[in-house]
Amino acid sequence: MFRLAAFDLDGTLKAVRDPYVYLHERLGTLAAAEAFTGKGISGEISYEEWLRLDTGLWRGVRRSVLVEHLRRIPYVPGAVEVVEALRARGVTLAIISSGLLLHAQIVAEELGFHVAIGNEIGFDADGPDPVANGQSWVHCAYGAKRPVLEAVQARLGIAPAETLAVGDTRSDIGLFERAAVGIAVNPKDPQVAAAATLVLPDPDLRPLLDWLERHWPKR
Repeated sequence: MFRLAAFDLDGTLKAVRDPYVYLHERLGTLAAAEAFTGKGISGEISYEEWLRLDTGLWRGVRRSVLVEHLRRIPYVPGAVEVVEALRARGVTLAIISSGLLLHAQIVAEELGFHVAIGNEIGFDADGPDPVANGQSWVHCAYGAKRPVLEAVQARLGIAPAETLAVGDTRSDIGLFERAAVGIAVNPKDPQVAAAATLVLPDPDLRPLLDWLERHWPKR
């Protein structure tokens, strides 16, 4: 039925919706980040500049510390099982996130995703545990997931009619637009729910297991 499943990460596979705030809270940089958050949200500064300022506050933090904090974010109920069910059906699995590439790579390794896209933090390469160096690269800006998914589909030779998309915020509407079925997980915005084919009212992916079995029974 599907050849590609594109998942948002934060709030969809993992319980925390904003990994930037989550890390700022744990690293003691939240107050400093709030000084330019409003400018980023309003568009007064570009997304690239916002990311640079935001992640620049973690300059000098060891990669292992960031990884440890990100690993502590729990998966939503059913995330592991749904991914396993899709992989058992031969589906290519992609994470398309406006969060951190580092987090997406952790989840991809743990759950067996084939594609992981997110925004990148630079690290100094010296030593076994490099430190963040203040550099950053935008690979998926907020609200720009549609062209990212289009590029993934083109690279894999997979059509929108063969794509399932799962997300939770307005940023994920672009994923739904490029998929045959869009699934909104615990959406707080009515526009997200309206754009989806199926709405899960709670942060819980377990209902998708029954949905998959009804619509696409494993043979």
